[in-house]
Amino acid sequence: MADVRPKDQPFQIRSKPTKIRIINPKTGEDLQLPSSTKAAVPAASSDHVQAASSKSMLSKWEAKPSHARVKRSAPPSAELKVAITDAKLPPLAGHNESLGSNTEHDSTSKSSKGAIRETPQKEEKEKIRKSRPQNHPKDPLKKIVCDESQRRPDVYAHSYVPEAFIAVNASPAILLSSSPVQAIDFVHYTSTFASPMLLPPLASPQAPTFDGVSPVCSVENLDIDNYDQHLSDCLVLDLEAQVPEIRTYDMFGVQLSVVDRAQEIYSLNVPGLRENTPRVAFGDNIMIRQLVMDPVTKLPLAAPATGSTGYQISAVVVAINRPNEILNLRINGCTPHLLICNVSFIVQTRWIKSLQRAVTSMASQLKASYKHDSSSISEIETPEDSASSPEHDFGPIGTPIRTPPIRSRQDYFGSTTAPMKSPSVPRGDFFGAIASPSHGAPGDVLDTPIKYTNQAWLRRMLFPSESDGVIQRSLPQGVFKRSWFDRHLNHEQKRAVDAILAKAYGNIPFIINGPPGTGKTKTTVETVTQMAFDPSVEGAILLCAPSDSAADTMALRLRGHFEPKVMFRLNDFSRTFAEVPQELLPYCYVQDDIFNLPPLPELMACKVVIATCCTTELLVQARVTNKDLTTLENTMSDMLNPQLATKRQAARRNHLHWMALLVDEAAQATEPEILIPLSVVAPPTACSSEPNPVFVMAGDQHQLGPRIYNDSTTLGISLFERLSKRSLYASHPLARRNYLRTIPHAQMVRPPFVNLMRNYRSHPSILAIPSALFYANTLIPEAKDIDHLVPWSGWRGRGWPILFACNGGVDDCEDIKIVGGGWYNIREARKAIFYAKDLLESQYIEKQQDICIMSPFRAQVNILRQMARKAGLWGLNIGPMDAFQGLESIFVILCTTRVRKRFLEEDAVKGAGIVNEPKKFNVAITRAKQGLIVLGNPWVLEQDPHWSAFMAFCWRNGLWQVDTAGLDDRMIEANEKPVDDWKAKEQEQTNIAGLERALIYRERQLAEHGSKAVRRFMHETSEDEVWRLGRLAEEALQEYGE
Repeated sequence: MADVRPKDQPFQIRSKPTKIRIINPKTGEDLQLPSSTKAAVPAASSDHVQAASSKSMLSKWEAKPSHARVKRSAPPSAELKVAITDAKLPPLAGHNESLGSNTEHDSTSKSSKGAIRETPQKEEKEKIRKSRPQNHPKDPLKKIVCDESQRRPDVYAHSYVPEAFIAVNASPAILLSSSPVQAIDFVHYTSTFASPMLLPPLASPQAPTFDGVSPVCSVENLDIDNYDQHLSDCLVLDLEAQVPEIRTYDMFGVQLSVVDRAQEIYSLNVPGLRENTPRVAFGDNIMIRQLVMDPVTKLPLAAPATGSTGYQISAVVVAINRPNEILNLRINGCTPHLLICNVSFIVQTRWIKSLQRAVTSMASQLKASYKHDSSSISEIETPEDSASSPEHDFGPIGTPIRTPPIRSRQDYFGSTTAPMKSPSVPRGDFFGAIASPSHGAPGDVLDTPIKYTNQAWLRRMLFPSESDGVIQRSLPQGVFKRSWFDRHLNHEQKRAVDAILAKAYGNIPFIINGPPGTGKTKTTVETVTQMAFDPSVEGAILLCAPSDSAADTMALRLRGHFEPKVMFRLNDFSRTFAEVPQELLPYCYVQDDIFNLPPLPELMACKVVIATCCTTELLVQARVTNKDLTTLENTMSDMLNPQLATKRQAARRNHLHWMALLVDEAAQATEPEILIPLSVVAPPTACSSEPNPVFVMAGDQHQLGPRIYNDSTTLGISLFERLSKRSLYASHPLARRNYLRTIPHAQMVRPPFVNLMRNYRSHPSILAIPSALFYANTLIPEAKDIDHLVPWSGWRGRGWPILFACNGGVDDCEDIKIVGGGWYNIREARKAIFYAKDLLESQYIEKQQDICIMSPFRAQVNILRQMARKAGLWGLNIGPMDAFQGLESIFVILCTTRVRKRFLEEDAVKGAGIVNEPKKFNVAITRAKQGLIVLGNPWVLEQDPHWSAFMAFCWRNGLWQVDTAGLDDRMIEANEKPVDDWKAKEQEQTNIAGLERALIYRERQLAEHGSKAVRRFMHETSEDEVWRLGRLAEEALQEYGE
């Protein structure tokens, strides 16, 4: 292995001149390499130079302590950096102090004086360790084994790629373009109903620039003046972070397969395509470099053109087969006999331009609305105003007023003999009478609707203040005088629909706050159906969601109420037919073998249009927004009657086409994404229109938010979450955090929101911790038939269907050949498969599809799938945790995977794992319906207060399973504590509240009085008979009509 070259000959990697640098990883300083060491450094090759994420990296490092890690600089590399960690190499002569070694007691250092070589294997290391004094204070090997701070490899380093492949991508090349796919011709589409002289050209978005961008954006300083700059900076910073991340999916030396040589169509296998890693859509561009390979070394030739043809081809995706992870590419100019190539993924700028256009357009209209909205200049909420106090309500102009003291339930509900006064607002009128602080006395109910000007509309949608709300002077009666399409709506859902239809809350956004399993989508679907069949709503309804799957879900639920000519599912032309459910194809429009826009008369006749937030950009480019349609109408009218143009402009009233925008799962969309559909429905500021559009958002800010690439910006804070934190919503007496703390009264702002509280998904024990941590103990379990798994023998303690199983196994970095990235835990995977198999064999679950196994690391997902297939469990639903947002399963097994604390810091930087990720924690826990098992290391998970509360809940109720296999040897070497020694802290052992207390009380009642004493979930009380009769009356109304 020794290098026999002369000392003056430079160290080389495949004929590339390089230099050797020895780096101390603790200080980052260069160390002078002794001459004896230079002569012993082996020539770098694919067999000796390995990346940090190579096969079983950690296990290999620990088995071969002298293995060196090679850090490759940006290609083409001019020097080779060899990072030597204290725990991996013997000390070099003359550098013992810098490497933290002691040559007086290190026999291996003396024998290898300055030579980089492999040390003995694990058995030999144990023999050397036992031959030394065990309690020697300066035992260097003991320090290496025990001092975990000295062992910090870069576990997130990229997989090793030979320099010959990287040099090909770094070399100059001639760019060749391939023929693009068929797309929508918006110029031709617009010309079918308007000439260029009637509509001004659509503003082109500015190209993003990285100059003058703030390093960190703060949402606290967001206001109307800096709105454009703030969001633009966030988009640029996110784009900048997206570039290096998407390059991690680049592939080197992969094989192309011929599909159609005449049309130059080739297929490419892309690992991870099934799970959208990387994100690839129809029509995207992918860079291809064909390689000229050396038949002997199987590497690109070094000459004449660094192993390539000298061309870089921009291939076009023409077909996607996600189940088999295959892309079909059109590669014009491809050399047929050179089918081995490098593949580079690039950022697709199409949607970036759409987002930038929406931000610029809305920001300019926002400033115009601010200038015209003179009545609210001094009333717009400042960041200081949003600091709320739960014990205060707000008066007509936003000033805090003291809540009237109410001491009893009779004071709150009023006299039981005196009926409440019926409200005078007609519930059947969509734009019913509303009151505004600027019209009449506070709380007066007017006989005619208030006419809001268009100039203030956008400001109220993006920066609503308390003065924009409506003051009520009487409590609502709680009776809804309308017919329901869905007769299974609960009270909160009906209240949300009724409030939106009556519009008595003012001209501000209405928020439906729905925790998991409470029926957000169900409420949204009922709202759309009621609007569509309300004769007072003459315009169209735009229904959006962040993803195609969420939009399809709403379309499937609505198709039973609408014919294809009335409801339209708008798809982007890049979506394939196979991705659309068969039932929805009649509601789509196809032209030239792609999804397209129907002719304008057909589009205008549609009452409901469903699309993703980004896909509504098609409506913007087709010039069918409220602003463009109004401009077209007014321009045509002025051209036909020029004599009346001046008079008509002074008193012009336009009827808008888009009258409502509803966004489901709004907390998962970035603010710029919601600005796109908002620009479609926004009324023009140049004229007035009656009435103004309605804006409704449904979501949950405590679940997974938007997917972004730069966590240092506020792009991850959705518009839904930002508005929910404003005092108009957060400080209201009926806000979720004020539930049962403040008593609502007549003189308060009508709530522009509804909090859904009834959960129809999960067992009460599964809801206990999420309800306490995120929803102020407001969740009410209403799910039925959820005790089927309770008799299973795997449960512990009180027998509730929830279990924390300790895992003492070690986490390893994945093999370079495994798809994805991240970590895996073999023992944890075996436990998960064991629990799934045992549950199926017990026949409490018959279908394998009803069992879900999830992990935050994709490598663990791959290991789980391999083990499940070997066990014959092909039907198990195994996937990454992020993929289960919005889904549910009867039984969930959550693999946390991470078991060593020292990697938590790197996880936080990369946004990996599930520790200190409260939204991921909430999503993972609330997917289960009837049973939940969590596998993890309690000492690691307790670093997160949310996980600490969950484990304390399991520990104090006996829902705990120890690891009989004990702690893994490498966990002992890493100084990790035994998992079975963990106990909940004293203050957590008695911190019982909410559903947990109710479960314990119910358990006692069942033990003392039997099942007949527990008619309700909580317990039998004197009010239960009244409650039961009320439920019967409500069911009778639903059954026979009102």
